[in-house]
Amino acid sequence: MLATQKLHKHNVILVEFPVLIVRLDFINRDIFTERQKRAMLRKAVKQLPPGRRDAFMALARSTGGEPVLDVIRTNGFGIEIQGEQHLAIVINGSRINHNCRPNPSNMAMEVVTLRDIQAGEEVTYSYVPLGYTSEERQAVLQAWGFRCRCDLCSASRKEKEISDSRRVRLLYIHHTLRQASELNSRRIGELVSEALWLIDQEQLHPQLVEYYETFTRAYLDIGDFDMAWRFANLTDKTWMFYGGEEHENLEGMKKLREDILQRALVERDDD
Repeated sequence: MLATQKLHKHNVILVEFPVLIVRLDFINRDIFTERQKRAMLRKAVKQLPPGRRDAFMALARSTGGEPVLDVIRTNGFGIEIQGEQHLAIVINGSRINHNCRPNPSNMAMEVVTLRDIQAGEEVTYSYVPLGYTSEERQAVLQAWGFRCRCDLCSASRKEKEISDSRRVRLLYIHHTLRQASELNSRRIGELVSEALWLIDQEQLHPQLVEYYETFTRAYLDIGDFDMAWRFANLTDKTWMFYGGEEHENLEGMKKLREDILQRALVERDDD
């Protein structure tokens, strides 16, 4: 899919509803035989309107197995419904690169640009989790039967080594800050600043939802409640931005704020 006009960073460019939603344990567990699974999935797809059914069957396949199940495994987006993991199939969203976030209130899938996209530029989709090194990315992509040729994966060996080293360093900082009780506030601040620089250099901004929370807990571990509260606010805002008002970490954010307030009250009472 090509952009017909300039698309600005963080804009919603497509809202689409799934044509099919399947519980993940139906696919992965042995509750039903493979024959029963195939029969039920075929029946579900057969009940789609003809145009939708044809569009569904025209989606990419990668496993070489039963066609309907192959389409689901290749194109399904993970969503959570009432605490249960599901795979949702959207027609246009399966063909483009995006940050796809489900809206639990109505099951709409929003396609959001992660950077500015120029008119005529292809909108492409990342199949692998953000932050992976070049070797890790290619290993995951083998499941789809192709080798990525994007600008990052096609870069020179030196450029890929630099990118990989940044990603490895970022992961190291993440692990270090998760055990921050022996660090002081100054050292945590240095690691936070470095992590933010690495995230910006590697364009891994959606990972801020995870890293902001790690920063929050690092400051909480050493009793710096002002900084912990500051990053808790940033965590909340970032989750709202990337996940919407009904994002998956609502309870986690509530618990995080409660932890900060409780620790602060304990410290005050001890004084």
